[in-house]
This record gives sequence, structure tokens and C-alpha cells, in this order.
Amino acid sequence: MKKETLSNIILVAVLIFISVLGRLVTNYFEIYNFTAMGAGALFAGVIIKDKKYAYAVPLVSLLLSDLFFQFFTNIQGVYGGEMLFVYAGFMMVTFLGTRIRKVTAGRVFLGAVASGVIFFLMSNLGTFLFRDIYPHTFSGLLTCYWSAIPFYKQDLFGSFALNTILGNVFYSALLFGAYEVLKPVFVRKGETTIA
Repeated sequence: MKKETLSNIILVAVLIFISVLGRLVTNYFEIYNFTAMGAGALFAGVIIKDKKYAYAVPLVSLLLSDLFFQFFTNIQGVYGGEMLFVYAGFMMVTFLGTRIRKVTAGRVFLGAVASGVIFFLMSNLGTFLFRDIYPHTFSGLLTCYWSAIPFYKQDLFGSFALNTILGNVFYSALLFGAYEVLKPVFVRKGETTIA
């Protein structure tokens, strides 16, 4: 089993907690899907050595923010079976992160773009399967995906897909950059490890 240092766990947890706050803030200002959730899932997959925690962190972050929306805002946080596809999408993003062996700007950028595409495909597949908006045919699935591209016309960048991808790229740069800057300050070599 891989081991984590306490200071590394705290640093990663703080960075991901900040990403959850970012989701709450961007939704408050109605900048939908320009969040750090995909970047947080990618980040957890890459940085957290113990993979059970790597998968748990984005799930717990997503669940807590969904529950916050449900109980403390007018945004629906719990919305049925399609949520499973959203959560599965973030697990796929975490898996993608676990496949990145060496962190480079190019790999993080490609991972962030792929994360946005994964979220787009999975969340809209859930919409297609659990809502009766489109006929449940292959043509209906393609229509669902096509209709989702300009879904949020009034958003900052004008589309669901663009917001998701730009959000992942922006927040991935922020999370990985902050981690690299803060790691020498907070994570000490030779520190006691935690199983």
C-alpha cells in the first residue's frame, strides 16, 4: 500500500476544499460548469498515492457540494438517477489521473481537456437515459449531445462544453501550479508517513 505524509494529505485536502468552494461560488454567480470539480478529480488521481483516497476525495467533494446546493440554495443538488452518471464521469476522470505517471504541463492540459469531454459525454448520457426529453434511440442520443453543446447560452463562455473544458484547464493549472509551489513549503522529506 502506498503511504502519504500528513502534510501532503493536508495540502491536497486544502486545495480540493478550495475547489469545492469554487463550485459553490461559480454557481452562485450563475457561471455553470466553470468549476474545479473535474480538475480536482484529475488532481486527486495524479497526486494522491493511495488510490482509494484518490477516488474518495472527488466523490466526497461532489457529494458535499450537491448536498449544500440541495439544502441551502435554490439549486437542485439531488436530481435523480442521472447523478450516477455525473459521479461515474468524475470517477473516470480520477482514473485518467491515475494513468498520468509524469506530470508535465502538456499532460495536465490534455488530461484537463479529456476530463471536460468525459464529463460532457457522461452527464448528457445520464440526461438521455433518465429524462424523457429525447427518443431513446441512437438518433435521440446524438440529438441530446448536439443540444447540449450550446446548453448555457448566457454563460461566461457561451456553452456547456466550452465552460466545462475551460474550467478544467483553468483549475487544473491552478491546482497543479499551487501544489508545485506549496509542496516544498508544506511537505517535508523524511516526514512520518500514514498508511
